[in-house]
Amino acid sequence: GMSLPIELCGQRMVLRPDRTLLWIATRTLIVADTHFGKADTFRAFGLPVPGGADEALARLATAIDDTTAERLVVLGDFWHAREGRTDGLAEQLGAWKAERTGLTIELIHGNHDTAGPPPPGWGDWFAKLIEPPFVFAHFPEPSDAGYKLAGHLHPGVLLFGRARQRFKLPCFRFSEAVGVLPAFGRFTGLAVDVPRDFERVFAITGEAVVHVG
Repeated sequence: GMSLPIELCGQRMVLRPDRTLLWIATRTLIVADTHFGKADTFRAFGLPVPGGADEALARLATAIDDTTAERLVVLGDFWHAREGRTDGLAEQLGAWKAERTGLTIELIHGNHDTAGPPPPGWGDWFAKLIEPPFVFAHFPEPSDAGYKLAGHLHPGVLLFGRARQRFKLPCFRFSEAVGVLPAFGRFTGLAVDVPRDFERVFAITGEAVVHVG
């Protein structure tokens, strides 16, 4: 897919169509709102929904291989809900991490993460991480400690086609103080009524990231 390099706070970053953000200098791959267990819960009831842990972990593995990232940061809402956090899913996630011994993982605690502890090998929760010039957190309020990179909103953007058809696409949004990542989980819904103070918006159109405003 067509990734898009940008500069943010003097740092070289890459916006990727797989909904991940790469911080080049620190070899860090950043994702938000994986919501593990959501699609899996629906599928357990026989409802065919997109996503699920197999698809998400395959996408994550490809992103790590493509970028040669040495660290993964998840900006909260790792889990979706307590009933989705099954032993089988925790084991599957633990096995995925066990195959990647060289990968450091840091998980920010999101509002959905009351579902339970992280899976084996994925470490412990952080309330936030301050790593100048950035602050990694779940909620996108500005921070005095640095430029906030966050999730929570599942940002989307409405684009209009030539025949006036409407497309709702996941996007990255950057304001002066806050950058919001798209939800990595596919089955999560998109919020298009996001405040207008985000001056840089990048939509994910299938296999590319494009600057739309």
